[in-house]
Amino acid sequence: MATAQNATTRLRAVKKRLLAERERLEQELHDIMERTSHAADFEMATEISTYDDHPADLASETFEREKDLALEGNIQDLLDKVNTALEKIDEGTYGICDSCSVEINASRIEALPWASLCLNCQDRLEGR
Repeated sequence: MATAQNATTRLRAVKKRLLAERERLEQELHDIMERTSHAADFEMATEISTYDDHPADLASETFEREKDLALEGNIQDLLDKVNTALEKIDEGTYGICDSCSVEINASRIEALPWASLCLNCQDRLEGR
């Protein structure tokens, strides 16, 4: 009985962490999208007068925009993993490897609560 209570307590703690991580990622995604939107608006407003801009300034703006787009993609990917983990908690399939169906090690879950593969399957996927 105590083991079932411990598992339930651990699952609640993991869900709380995942919900907090989802909130953080959504805020970060919102901030990036807002920043890129403002940059696009500014770029459109100044497009006519680009002859005044130094090429290095334009390159910096392009770099920043590309960096934000890459970050947006990475954050969205992680957000998808967090949402999938939360769905698995609700379905009762959380902590089970998507590939081999064994239980994912507790220390891996502690480190990456959105992990969907056990360490062996993750290593195999990455070619290690």
